[in-house]
Amino acid sequence: MTFLIAGLIVFFGIHIFPWFPARRDAAIAKLGRQRYRGLFALTSAIGLGLIIYGYGNADRTFLWAAPEGARHLAYAVVPVALCLAVAAEIRSNIKRLTAHPMLWGVALWAAVHLLNNGDVESLLLFGGFMTYSVLAMLSANLRGAQKMQEKQPLWRDIVALAGGIAATGAIAHFHETLFGVSIL
Repeated sequence: MTFLIAGLIVFFGIHIFPWFPARRDAAIAKLGRQRYRGLFALTSAIGLGLIIYGYGNADRTFLWAAPEGARHLAYAVVPVALCLAVAAEIRSNIKRLTAHPMLWGVALWAAVHLLNNGDVESLLLFGGFMTYSVLAMLSANLRGAQKMQEKQPLWRDIVALAGGIAATGAIAHFHETLFGVSIL
């Protein structure tokens, strides 16, 4: 579990850094924008690698059993979460509904996974991502984040939804191979 905790600290630590604009701006001024982004990406990748390794190799300490219907709830919510995640990368009308489609997607994904995985390790992993997402939305709002105002063509919404559905299908197909749990 040491690797999981270390990964969460590294991953969330680098993602919390931008919440402090003066420190972020100082780092960009010192390193340059490209080096800052490269260091951010490298640190994120290292943290994510530690999380994956740590979660995959941790012994499970169970705290609760998934409530009845939790799996079906995940089947309904995860596609929405993935559509939101894809929409975060596309200028679509979905960004007119929220300034934070990626964070909402992560929060929803984490919430249903936490509900379905009642062990300490999952509490750290999914609870950490859910908590981070909510706090990141609050932080971004305090720093002036706003929904997109201009209307976008409908085809962009269709692309975001199609991308989310395609991601859902791919993850459903490979979930057992990647994560050891069959969802089909």
